[in-house]
Amino acid sequence: MNPSSSLSRLARDRGGSPISDLMKRALDNPRLISLAAGFVDPASLPLDPTNRAVDALLGDPALGRRALQYGTTIGDPSLRARLVRRLEREEDALPGQFEHVVPRTVVTNGSQQLLYLVAEALIDPGDVVLVESPTYFVFMGLIEGRGARVIGVETDEGGLNLEALEETLRRLEAEGDLPRVKLIYTVSEHSNPTGISLAEGRRGPLVELANRWSKGHQIFVLEDAAYRGLSFSGREPSSVWRHDEEGRCVILARTFSKSFSPGLKTGFGVLPEALVGPVLSLKGDHDFGSNNFAQMVLDRALGDGGYDAQVARLREVYRDKCAVLLGALGEHLGGVEGVSWTVPRGGLYVWLTVPEWLDTGKAGPLFSRALEHEVLYVPGCYAFAEEPGPVPNNHARLCFGVPDEDQLREGARRLAGALASCGEQVA
Repeated sequence: MNPSSSLSRLARDRGGSPISDLMKRALDNPRLISLAAGFVDPASLPLDPTNRAVDALLGDPALGRRALQYGTTIGDPSLRARLVRRLEREEDALPGQFEHVVPRTVVTNGSQQLLYLVAEALIDPGDVVLVESPTYFVFMGLIEGRGARVIGVETDEGGLNLEALEETLRRLEAEGDLPRVKLIYTVSEHSNPTGISLAEGRRGPLVELANRWSKGHQIFVLEDAAYRGLSFSGREPSSVWRHDEEGRCVILARTFSKSFSPGLKTGFGVLPEALVGPVLSLKGDHDFGSNNFAQMVLDRALGDGGYDAQVARLREVYRDKCAVLLGALGEHLGGVEGVSWTVPRGGLYVWLTVPEWLDTGKAGPLFSRALEHEVLYVPGCYAFAEEPGPVPNNHARLCFGVPDEDQLREGARRLAGALASCGEQVA
């Protein structure tokens, strides 16, 4: 008897996680320098502000008991109100201007749960989701798991190309598939995997475009802003969500995993009114509500300045580490024909491009040579939707979050050695 025959379609179709495999390779060889895992700098984790927040909670018996009790499905009211007030400051709004969105603000187990809940609330088999090309491949996986079509849309130095997006929508309408388009997905700040942000001048027009093409049903925009706040310098533009003044189109997804602590596993979203009930109903089935203790710890850290100090520290840490990796790439690969990389202004990622003839996938020569040189990257092919195809095989995602500066320099040197060993054209 075959046990797999008892599994659901979703469990049968999902297969293994590429990231889990990459993590296992790194753990199996402690000498390996991993530029793959999109983890935060371990030395920068916020021990002191978290300790202060926990002490304050447990030092007050009433607060401590409340923190250790169940919370509500939508999330702690104090934290949600504080988050909305922070949005007002970030978006240069007047005090109280966003107060009406507090009932539409939900706390989740990281932003990943919100992405899953949105997909669960909106996507049926055969529906269409439009994503940046390349995009966050974990999101693509959960969409494909629901039996939807994922279609990539061209990006450039300004992120999602709106002309290409409109052309894709026009083609889908001509093919009779526009009614199946449910969602446009964008990683608006320092994108995973490229490090590129959506240009400020495209944010308002993206909202206008989504509403204009909502013919018979609403096409939502899911703004994944996981890396907002981690810009190395200067102000960040208003979010895509800020341009949705009627609150009917944009789903804002945020997380504290990159800007504070992934171990607290807490994120939040601001939903259009039409999605609040469905998402909360589904979330109730998942967990009855996110970790109440973690929410109250974060509320304290946000209120006493610990969170802001941590973000300021992380900006410096990642700015310096990014500069080290870019400098090392320039030293070892600068001027090599066909090799280039993005120069991010924040976040955790650099997107590497090699000559088209060189396959960076797991079955290609560069990946095996990189393992021989004891350096690991994420093959870029994971980040592209199968449609419209063909999927390019000459990219790699590099993350500078975990390795220290010496490891980043050595990792770039090893990667250059792996590239050189793949053929005379690169050497």
